[in-house]
Amino acid sequence: METYNKEIAENEEVELIHLSRDRGDDAAEAWAAQEKMPWPTLMRDDTDGDALFAPYFPSGRMGIPAYIMVDHTGKEVARGKAEIMAKIK
Repeated sequence: METYNKEIAENEEVELIHLSRDRGDDAAEAWAAQEKMPWPTLMRDDTDGDALFAPYFPSGRMGIPAYIMVDHTGKEVARGKAEIMAKIK
């Protein structure tokens, strides 16, 4: 949260979105509340996660959490928390 508050919260060029892979909304909402996440959460049933992730994880394997920065067209700009934070700065 410190990094978010310092580097992202006031940056109008960046929007952070949490895409939950939890099977139930309650688990995702509880985790987001526990972590005090102020950014939007998209629930598993609200998206086609497989289609959304396919361009970025062609093997179908991904770690959780996965950090991917994309531009407004969906083109990958950075991958991994450290690389993304460096781009934001």
